[in-house]
This record gives sequence, C-alpha cells and structure tokens, in this order.
Amino acid sequence: MNQPYFAVMAASAALMTLWLALRLSRRGLKPWWACIGLLLSLPLGLIAAKLFYILLQGHKVWPSYGWASLLRMEETELSFFGGCVGVTLAMALTALLVKTPVRQFLDVFAPCGALMAAGARFAEKYLTMGMLGVGPYFEKHPIFSRMPFAVTDDWGTSYWAVFMLEMALALAVAAVSALRKKENLIPGLRLERTAFYLCVPQIFCESLRLICLKWGFVRVEQVLSAIALVGLLFLGCMKIRNESGWKRFWPIPAALLCICVIVGVEFALDKTELSPILLYAVMLLMLSAMGAMEWVCTRKRLKQAE
Repeated sequence: MNQPYFAVMAASAALMTLWLALRLSRRGLKPWWACIGLLLSLPLGLIAAKLFYILLQGHKVWPSYGWASLLRMEETELSFFGGCVGVTLAMALTALLVKTPVRQFLDVFAPCGALMAAGARFAEKYLTMGMLGVGPYFEKHPIFSRMPFAVTDDWGTSYWAVFMLEMALALAVAAVSALRKKENLIPGLRLERTAFYLCVPQIFCESLRLICLKWGFVRVEQVLSAIALVGLLFLGCMKIRNESGWKRFWPIPAALLCICVIVGVEFALDKTELSPILLYAVMLLMLSAMGAMEWVCTRKRLKQAE
C-alpha cells in the first residue's frame, strides 16, 4: 500500500471536513453534518471514480478481467472527474438525510470540495513512479528541475510536475469561492461557479499530462470537463430572465466553437509539428473566452437577484 499517498488523501478529507464543519457552524447549521458528508463521500467518491473509468475505458480492462475489473484499484484506473462527481453526490445525499435545502448545503460545501480536489492532486506526488501527474520531460535546469516545478526520477530525468499546477489552481478556486459574497444571493450559484472554474483549467492541465484516460488522441477527462462547462453555461443562460433567443443563449454556440478550436489544438499537438507554445496560447485564449461568457451570464443573474 502506498502509505504516503493515502496519508495525504486522508489529511485532505480531514481538512475538508473540518472546514465544512466551520462553514456550517457559521451559518447556524449543525457542524456534525460534515462528518456524515465525510462518511458518505469516501465510498461514493471511490465508487464513482471507478465506475466512470469502467464506463469510459472498459474496452481496455474488461476483455482481460471481466467483472474483476471493478475491484482493481490501480492508480491509473480511476477517474478524477468521476471522483469529484461522487463526492458532490454524497454531499447532496447528506443534505437530504439531514433535511436541509440541498443547494444551500452544496454552496457551503463548494470551496471545501475544491480544497479536497487540491489535496487529491498533491497526493499524486507519491504516484509519479507510474508517471501519473507529470508532464513532458525536459533538460535538467538548476532551478526548475525540482519541486514545485518538476519531479526527477531515479535516472535523473526531470518531468514537469503538472499535479502541482493543478493543486495551485484548485486552491485558488477554493479561496475565491469562499471569499465571494454576492453568490449568496442565488442558491446553488456558488457550487456552479466553483465547478465551472475547476473544469476550465482542468482542460489545459489534462493536455499536459503524460498519463491520462484517452480515446485515441482525445483525452477523456477533457471531454467530461468540456461537457460540464457547456452544461453549466446552459444552466446559467436558462436562469436569465427578461431575455430570449440569441441575446439569452449566445454563450452556448460560442462555447461550442471554443471547444471545437480546442479539439483542433489537441489534434495539432498530437499530429503536427506546430509550436506547442503557440497552440497552448490558443487553448488558453479559448478557455479565457469561456470564462468571460460565464462571467457575463453570472453578472446578469446577480443583477436580477439584487
């Protein structure tokens, strides 16, 4: 058993639970509800991570292992996206069990969930022997060939520490999610925005990883994140009142266009010799545009709620 990995994951779950208890207490709710959430999120997160993998990559393991593939706990046979979905569903179930409004409870949980996601990414530091969580190798550099920028294997080869970038971005999302006050005007909005801004950088970071879930050159968790982004944008557009037609729903076709460009970027990265720096700049531009669309939708919703 990889003890350091599980120790970090346990610490992340404990910090998430403690923070959730504090946030619940500050809102006049029972802090011990956070313990129920923890007890549900651990099994449901793991089950969802495994089921997502089997559904999306079963063609790789099912012919060899059959039903036994459901019990294989290989590090590369779990879906991070699926795990996040499982934990969120566990928190929704917790709200139902304690008979409190689900959207409000999930809003309280949102930054705590981002914190746990950051911890899960940092835990990948102890899985790098399997190349999980790292990006392309590069020539050794006296500054960048060390943490937090890179990890070095036993042969002295340096690889970009993508998991550290993902951890930092998730921590930033957790901080902003916790500090923003206006989202309190609309139940569920804090969770929506936290999920959205966890998915945006995930599309970029997933592209940097050497090991990931793939269909050919298509990176599966990029697809899941893109679906989530469009779904959340559509939900935001649906909740805008006093507008209709193109004025209300223009972010949806615009976001789909951005995603098409990102797909083209991924193809070019895999099949052409175009400059990766240029291609990633295009990808970041498209992701920034999608973030701007979300900001426009949210601003309209908040203005309606004031």
